[in-house]
Amino acid sequence: MKPLFRSLGVIAVFSALILSQGCATILGGRTNKLVFTGSNDVQAQVFIDDTLRGEAYGEIVLNSRIIQHGSMLEIRADGYPTQEYLILRKPHAGYIIADFAVGGIPLIFDMATGHLLRPVPRKFEVDFTKQD
Repeated sequence: MKPLFRSLGVIAVFSALILSQGCATILGGRTNKLVFTGSNDVQAQVFIDDTLRGEAYGEIVLNSRIIQHGSMLEIRADGYPTQEYLILRKPHAGYIIADFAVGGIPLIFDMATGHLLRPVPRKFEVDFTKQD
C-alpha cells in the first residue's frame, strides 16, 4: 500500500510542476526579440528608455523585464532626426488559448510572471533619409 501512495505522491508533485508552468513561460521564454529592417547605409543605435541596447539593423534579443508598458524606443544616428516609438505590452492571444487548452491554471502563472505580455510593435522599419 505504501508504494501506491508514494507513486501517487510523485505523480501529484509532477502534475503540480507541469501545471505551474504556463505556455508563455515554456514556449515564449524569458526574452523578447525586436527586429529592425531597412537600408543599413547609416550607422544607428537603439535606445530603450535612454539606455543603449544595440545596433539598429537585424535583431536585438532582450530580457523580457527590460521593456515595460510605455517604454520609449529611440533609433538614433548622427546627423539625422531621432525615430521614436512608444512600446506597449499586450497579451499574446496564442498563449492565452494554449493556457486554456491545458486547463486554464497556467494562465495565472503566465500573468503573474509577465511572460504572457509581448511588446507591440516588435518590428521596426529604419529609414534615415536626409531632410532638406
